[in-house]
Amino acid sequence: MNKKEEFSKLFKEFISSYPYTPVGLRHKTSYEEQRQKGKRNFQAIVSAYESGEDITEVVLSHLLPYAATANNSQRDVWIHYASVIDKDIKKCFESVGTKPEHLRNIAQAIFHFVYRCYQDPTQLEEACQEFSKLPYTQSFQIGMLTPILNALRPDDFLLINEKSKQVINYIARESYTEKLTEYPSINAAGKILIKELASDMRHLGVPALRDDDLFDMFCHWLVAVKNYGFNSKKHKSGDQVDTLTIDLQEQEKQPEYSLGECAIDIGLKEETLLNWLKAIDRKKQIIFYGPPGTGKTYVAKKLAKYLTNGSLGFVEFVQFHSAYTYEDFIQGIRPQRIDGGLDYPLVNGRFLNFCDQAARCQHTCVLIIDEINRANAAHVFGELMYLLEYRNEKITLAAGEIFSIPDNVRIIGTMNTADRSIALVDYALRRRFAFVPLYPNYEILRQHHLNTGFPVEKLIKTLRKLNQVIGNPHNEVGISFFLRSDLADQIDNIWQLEIEPYLEEYFFDQPSKVDLFRWNEIKKQIYS
Repeated sequence: MNKKEEFSKLFKEFISSYPYTPVGLRHKTSYEEQRQKGKRNFQAIVSAYESGEDITEVVLSHLLPYAATANNSQRDVWIHYASVIDKDIKKCFESVGTKPEHLRNIAQAIFHFVYRCYQDPTQLEEACQEFSKLPYTQSFQIGMLTPILNALRPDDFLLINEKSKQVINYIARESYTEKLTEYPSINAAGKILIKELASDMRHLGVPALRDDDLFDMFCHWLVAVKNYGFNSKKHKSGDQVDTLTIDLQEQEKQPEYSLGECAIDIGLKEETLLNWLKAIDRKKQIIFYGPPGTGKTYVAKKLAKYLTNGSLGFVEFVQFHSAYTYEDFIQGIRPQRIDGGLDYPLVNGRFLNFCDQAARCQHTCVLIIDEINRANAAHVFGELMYLLEYRNEKITLAAGEIFSIPDNVRIIGTMNTADRSIALVDYALRRRFAFVPLYPNYEILRQHHLNTGFPVEKLIKTLRKLNQVIGNPHNEVGISFFLRSDLADQIDNIWQLEIEPYLEEYFFDQPSKVDLFRWNEIKKQIYS
């Protein structure tokens, strides 16, 4: 089988297995969205430069391609599907000895390189040579700069990264490297190759995309999804392999964390944790509920740590509140100021960004939703309520995008029952989560103060007595207030400014009960 026949066979497999999946559909729409965003970024930077403003920050954040991680999504950076950067690039530069004062030189060099190529594409080869000779930019590779060149002039500059480079080398029998100085050659070779393959890429069922975009999507699928064996080096879906000298995409596994360690940290038997894990595996989502201070968030984080231990999975944390909306969590229109005017792009929320990142990972990924009952969960989740129950299904979001929750996603919620009874939680939400009650676990408090010298047994006796007087398990005073190594120095402040106000509110019509647990009385019980 010659290379063209091989391509034709692989391309048919690609069309039948990737472009119309939820990830593929988001990939498809990303090309034009990212180009438009890149153009707006560049135009704004040109205006700032002509006005004499310092463009260091905006160049590093708006002209280079960032991964759609949770942190990046919260920052003002250019999110790109062909991403290279998954962290603060300034810290990456500094970690290899680049001084902060040199970042301005790097940003200036990037801007002038992009501007020169944009103004006159025929100067590409000379621009690449000169840029690569500069003292602070010698380690820049193709994948760092071709996304913005492609955004500005897609007819002149191909989007080239490690994946497309491998495919071009394989089909065209070339041996191009990631060096920026080789971009003019691989750009020309790629254009010729795409033109030769165009007839195979234009038939019924093929997504309506530019030929070069379709080829780029095919390259991503072939290398990152199918793991095609034309090279001994393989990549998992979502790998980002273009680098500076430092590996901006280096993925470290989560630290090992055994069930036994988790049980000790939480203060429960392994059998109890196994029961919880069984529920998480069955339902895919779970909520820990109970009174304040019982360690619900602490438990959620420890379980998430166990679920992702030793893997490339990740954990993200979001806290709901009364103003939290569907637009924050799923997607919505976000006004953005561009060149003195307003733009109204549709922006993915925390959950869609999380799922997009999880879809590129083969391991368990956990989203912790703290205080899940503080928002109107039915409104926040919207049509995703269906997917929480039917994980293998797909739905069309309000904006028309087809979406499904990746199978490796787990959701752990926490709920404070002092704020809202579990009986008042939306029944549809209750049906989709496993619910686990958490009440004060005094063994955790006892273990924490094993070597602090604090009279913990007397404190536990006092808390038991207090919670007996409260008489409602959903309103008991928890232990997290007292999990401090400096408790002896802080307990008077904690009790007077946190515990007493809570009791005053709870016993607002029974002040005599509050008086029994004023600090002046409590300190006698603890220190007598």
